[in-house]
Amino acid sequence: MTTRTRNTVVRRVARAVAAACVIPLAIVACGDYTGGGGGGTADSATQGPRSSWPEILSAADTEGKLEVWSVLSPAHNAAVEAAFEKAYPKIDLTITQYGPPDISTRVDAEHQAGVSSVDVLLSTDRMWHGKHLTDGYFQKIVGPDVAAADKLLLNGAPPTTNGAPTANQALYDDNTRLITLFAAWGYAWNTDAVKTPPPSFDALFSGDTYKGKIGMNDPNTNSVNTVLFGKLSERYPNLFQRLGALRPTLYASSGPASEALGAGAVDAVLAISGAAVAPVKKAGFAFDSKFPALATPLYAEVLAASQSPNAAQVFTNWLMTVDGQTAWTAGYASVLPNIPTANNSAAGVEVFEAETVDPNRVAAWRDQLNTALGR
Repeated sequence: MTTRTRNTVVRRVARAVAAACVIPLAIVACGDYTGGGGGGTADSATQGPRSSWPEILSAADTEGKLEVWSVLSPAHNAAVEAAFEKAYPKIDLTITQYGPPDISTRVDAEHQAGVSSVDVLLSTDRMWHGKHLTDGYFQKIVGPDVAAADKLLLNGAPPTTNGAPTANQALYDDNTRLITLFAAWGYAWNTDAVKTPPPSFDALFSGDTYKGKIGMNDPNTNSVNTVLFGKLSERYPNLFQRLGALRPTLYASSGPASEALGAGAVDAVLAISGAAVAPVKKAGFAFDSKFPALATPLYAEVLAASQSPNAAQVFTNWLMTVDGQTAWTAGYASVLPNIPTANNSAAGVEVFEAETVDPNRVAAWRDQLNTALGR
């Protein structure tokens, strides 16, 4: 199927941009599940997937459809749809693209209304997931390839920061949150306005060169934005105050930030996702970027209210196969090693959404950023 997007009419720049961006130690065995499942009925949504993997596969074919919401670009999602439907031709997959804040807002609204139109989320907000972990939002994620990926990271393929592991599992939060890829973050500039490329993050917020002419992701729209700037503040002293002095323009995500940069509204953007950069460059805008191997995870979550709970499990498991990672992590960093389409694997990136980040610390960073930005 053709991937649907939120907007039916967008300007040329917006069409080129993706709105970007992203556990316990033991995996639950597939056989631990008890429940009816199958058929996409209200009963199946209540009971969850079947009790064994062969039964899950069979019931998924019977359900025959799956709705996924993703923060990645429509073109990327369409390629994933095609690859999955080739592997599972009896399951009609639709991936709808929403910005990170929209996904959580929509799920919250549906949960409160007691309805469900989505089965799987592919998003980035760990804080939102943690907030609703005990609210009955999510079901446990199972599958042989999910278990294998979790075991791989546990046995020595974690991303590292200065030699120390920052993430060493694929499954978190009672097996309800799965890391599926790592999205790179960097900075970008308008090549018509900036003749000397900034050599580092520090060059963007040192001095007054970009005062009133720089954009940044709003720390209030997604915890990923907050963690990214918080981690950068550990590297660059007084970062929040220096950012505030630049009077930056705030954008909800990398999508609108890239649009503004391509249109010349700002000269540079601090912290932009790799997903938003490639289509803008390809469209021929005056745009360049640099990515210093910094990344944040993108997660899969299966909703407890899913009307296709077995197909949801089959899809999340497929994401952790070589074929699934080849389609899903194209242009990103993969969880599995040796994925030909990935920029690098988990061992080759510095992960900013580290599991050791205390939510209270994230909240403090957000408060400090807001204060520095005069909000």
